[in-house]
Amino acid sequence: MKRFLNKAERQTLAKTVAQWRQALDPSDEERHGPFAMLKRADRAQLRRCAAPEEVLLQSAFHRLLQELRRQDLDLRADELALAAGVAAHATHAPGKEFARSLGRKNDAGREMMSELRFRQLQTCRDENSFYRQARRAVDLLGGEVDVGKLAVDLLQWVWEFREPDPALPPRERLKLRWSADYYHESLREADQEPA
Repeated sequence: MKRFLNKAERQTLAKTVAQWRQALDPSDEERHGPFAMLKRADRAQLRRCAAPEEVLLQSAFHRLLQELRRQDLDLRADELALAAGVAAHATHAPGKEFARSLGRKNDAGREMMSELRFRQLQTCRDENSFYRQARRAVDLLGGEVDVGKLAVDLLQWVWEFREPDPALPPRERLKLRWSADYYHESLREADQEPA
């Protein structure tokens, strides 16, 4: 099985996960499409999952997996579970990138996620602790993040964690990309502050 998605596959994954996440907070006029049967109770069950393994037991997760497979994205359930579980904690905010948003300053003039906590997120040694840290990071953003792009990144994290590829160019490695986004935003905002 291939480990990384091409651009079209990433776009399909991002769009489908965003639709799935929005269907977990349905309004009456939005009840159509492959996720029409989802309810707020499905989101509540997903949000109670303490680990990716628990996400695997949820019917709403399997609806997502089934739809992705229908679109010819042959993803393993155990790999997608982490992304879906974290996405259930977010509200879709198109264009609001995860790591960049964590580096933005809050009203107190500090990063949304401190540099120490960001480093802890980046250096998690197992999937369950990463899952918990990523959920906390989403909470620090008030839940607002581009859910589709986040899902693509989280799936890549799982692949890089499970099977590190030293041949992968640095600019394509998730940790380096997230670091660049976080520090770029943090330092850009620091440079704009009046002296």
